[in-house]
Amino acid sequence: MPVNPLQSWLTPFKATAAGQSLCALENLPEIRHDAQLQINSNAVKPGDVFLALAGVTGHGNRYIRQAIAAGAALVLTDVLAVGDEALAPQSQIIVWPDLPSVLPELVSRFYHDAVKSMNLVAITGTNGKSSTAIFINQLSELLDAPSAVIGTLGYGHYQNLTPLQNTTPHLVDLHRIFSKLHAEGRHLAAMEVSSHALVQQRVAGLKFETAIFTNLSRDHLDYHGTMEAYGDAKALLFVENQSRTAVINVSDAFGKKLAQISQLPVLAYGRLSDCHGFSRFLAYDELESDGHGFSCKLHTDAGQFNLHIPLLAEFNVQNVLAAMGAMVQLGYSLPAVVEAVRLLKSVPGRMEIWHFPGDVSVVVDYAHTPDALQQSLIALRQQCRGRVWCVFGCGGDRDKGKRPLMGQIAELYADHVIITADNPRTEAVLDICNDIAAGMKTGANCQIEPDRESAIKLALIEAHAHDMILVAGKGHETYQILGSAVRDYDERKFIDALLAEMS
Repeated sequence: MPVNPLQSWLTPFKATAAGQSLCALENLPEIRHDAQLQINSNAVKPGDVFLALAGVTGHGNRYIRQAIAAGAALVLTDVLAVGDEALAPQSQIIVWPDLPSVLPELVSRFYHDAVKSMNLVAITGTNGKSSTAIFINQLSELLDAPSAVIGTLGYGHYQNLTPLQNTTPHLVDLHRIFSKLHAEGRHLAAMEVSSHALVQQRVAGLKFETAIFTNLSRDHLDYHGTMEAYGDAKALLFVENQSRTAVINVSDAFGKKLAQISQLPVLAYGRLSDCHGFSRFLAYDELESDGHGFSCKLHTDAGQFNLHIPLLAEFNVQNVLAAMGAMVQLGYSLPAVVEAVRLLKSVPGRMEIWHFPGDVSVVVDYAHTPDALQQSLIALRQQCRGRVWCVFGCGGDRDKGKRPLMGQIAELYADHVIITADNPRTEAVLDICNDIAAGMKTGANCQIEPDRESAIKLALIEAHAHDMILVAGKGHETYQILGSAVRDYDERKFIDALLAEMS
């Protein structure tokens, strides 16, 4: 008689389900070897296992009948919905009150503990997570270590990413991804860990070899409420049961405090003046731009190096140092890492540059927070020999408080500003634009063009030789949310088409 696969991942738990020992449950269905765990009933395929769990907006037990209709071979839940008590006797449904507490171990077992053979690097912070993850991916590949990223841009190798709905997927989806990456021979994963994910315990049970903190600035206050709560959420990653070591940006005020109180072994990174007092550090000074990137002096606890970073923006210098710190914490040779940095490439939608006829440059960046917008504009100012343009908007149905702040920053750091749509969602575009403009002192250098494509074209028409145009907010995204509709909109492809048309 064939062994029920459930015995390898379910019955070892010494717990009870509906009054019975899990080890004693009979008549359990066979689970196919290609079955998947699903938390979304719409994703269930015949033979899958549906986990009906509590979510942010409700409980998955409302969708048990839908999952069974879709062909679920087994359903696990901690509680049945009111009125569904009649479902309990069905052999394919297990009501397991302890399910939430054992979920991390259960899911890992189901996917043959693939995660335990992987080195995981977690990156958290307001800005720079995606870039840092991709730089780790690039550095590890250059050092002959197959790796992957998981984050805002998707998962997999950075040049061939599979899209994700959330920056940090649910724990169940994460383990499915780990299993796929392991099967591909990728034993290192650099993943973005959002503040939402930490609060909602999407990474519960995972142990990160090292955790990176990039920076903290205003974002997601519609969810967290206050900057203090937002910072506390980020700090959840830097505890002993979650991570083994830390790489922390001490040029960030919150980061310096975090590094000083952390119980983890810390490698500090940032400007040289900010790294004093730390025993292990990667620090830079003597920063010089050559028009194609930066050269600087790298100071470390192991000596000094001349470092060339072929990327725009000083914040990318810090992102690269974060990635270097992760590689060092993983045991790679610092001199080898320094050499590999010379070969790094820009991240799609992150300070990505196009050169137009007439010596006009367009830079696309994902900057969608006040701090990120400021840093991007400062970066262009460092490189620009003409005027700096800024084309941007703010998302609708999100933190309204940052809109005037971003207007203020755009007016201060750009010579010309065109306010336009981002993802307006259910708000009127003009209302959002006016909220942004309200933060400006005079608005003398500002125009409003609600249509985003028209706004970009307008900047290109009015730009002069040596001008640089920052198009901020959308970055890598391939959609725009208008009302309840999602339309195809790939800013990078749009600019490609404009360049082809004007060349």
